[in-house]
Amino acid sequence: MPDSQQSFLSYIASDWLYNILLGYVGASGVEGARDTHIFSSSSSYDPADRGWSTYVTDANAFFAGRRIKPTAWRVHYDRGLCSRLALYCYNLQNGTAYDFQVIIQIHEQHHLSFTKSFITFEAVNPADGSPLTFETCVKHIDDRVTHVPNLWWETHICRVEGSEEADYEWNDGAVNDYYKGEMPKWLSNEDQQGCYVVEQSELRDKKNGWLTLLTEFAFFTKWNGPLSPAEIEDCRPLITQHVVVETLDGEGEKEPRDKLNAANAIFYISFECVEDPTIGRYRAVVRKTMDGKPGHMRLEVTCSRV
Repeated sequence: MPDSQQSFLSYIASDWLYNILLGYVGASGVEGARDTHIFSSSSSYDPADRGWSTYVTDANAFFAGRRIKPTAWRVHYDRGLCSRLALYCYNLQNGTAYDFQVIIQIHEQHHLSFTKSFITFEAVNPADGSPLTFETCVKHIDDRVTHVPNLWWETHICRVEGSEEADYEWNDGAVNDYYKGEMPKWLSNEDQQGCYVVEQSELRDKKNGWLTLLTEFAFFTKWNGPLSPAEIEDCRPLITQHVVVETLDGEGEKEPRDKLNAANAIFYISFECVEDPTIGRYRAVVRKTMDGKPGHMRLEVTCSRV
């Protein structure tokens, strides 16, 4: 076993032991934190046996009529979001453009107020179709709470399998206070001065497919609890209509459009759910922050109907 993979598994074990020492796990082992191995691609179970639909990961693929999601994703759509967020972080930090392909394995630790998902997944290089296996650790609260106004996800690792050890600790002090505290309210037209309004051509550009991902996180936040992850996935596709990007002044952008790929930014997103054209209009505020460490990204999301 490679040293990096062994350290990845060692972290899972040591974190579980840490919670035992804190008293999070009772004598039964299930009171506050439990360690579970919930999925492996080697399993013989396939949701396709029940005729469940496939899924399209971005708008470009949808309009081209391509079906590029394995049917087994339907069971783990929420963990697919975690994996895709981690890959977005990796691509942004490394200047790459890998496309998420499929989850290989999920191992989870359930704590009192959050879950840590250790996910191994496969991505592909769109230039030549070559596959690459990634490991990620994502901390999130979506299955600990429901019916709340906002959710958050925090990636602590996103690395190529077999690469060097990662820094798991989030450095909150590295993030400007401008991006902390209560989530911002929806921008008025006047407040949009100084922000960047994303052009429609940019929304359709495949290299900005991660904007569709932010929209999916918003829709998931709105319906987490009332609907299961599989039911939320069935509401695809979502149409991202309008995006405004706000950053702190003086963060070094040479051009207004540079805000789109800033490490720290607030996105104001209007979108529709085509499954519900009469009342399926939504507004979302998505705050993305990074502490500068490899594989680290935090996403905070709030969403409401218009």
